[in-house]
Amino acid sequence: MCNMKTLKAGIAAGVAMLIVSFLVNMIVMAVAPYDVLSLGGMRSAMDPLMMAFFLYPVVLGLVFAHAYNYVGKSLKSKDKGIEYGMLMWLVYTIPSAFIVFTSMNYPLVFTIQQVAGGWVMMLFGGKVIAKMMK
Repeated sequence: MCNMKTLKAGIAAGVAMLIVSFLVNMIVMAVAPYDVLSLGGMRSAMDPLMMAFFLYPVVLGLVFAHAYNYVGKSLKSKDKGIEYGMLMWLVYTIPSAFIVFTSMNYPLVFTIQQVAGGWVMMLFGGKVIAKMMK
């Protein structure tokens, strides 16, 4: 059930989530700076494959917009965008942050950034998807 409305909503949500993630990262780096590229397992910033890193919010947006076709009908709150954003955060961000926190020796601020930044990012993505999928 992927139509043009779903495609547009997914791309718009992905771009919104990318912008929000940049803003959240800037705030975190101003408060508790660390060098993400010095963490173990990170590719060099000069590696061309690192450009794909910036596509992941768009891919998430597309996947979550497609899922909204099925889940959106069952959302009951007045603001379906916030509810869907919270659902996306619980399904994607929390497990991801848990895995990183428990399996990697990264600074605590990295996990906090993942959880808090992911929350804001998913709320914005959920709002965009819900608004465009009406």
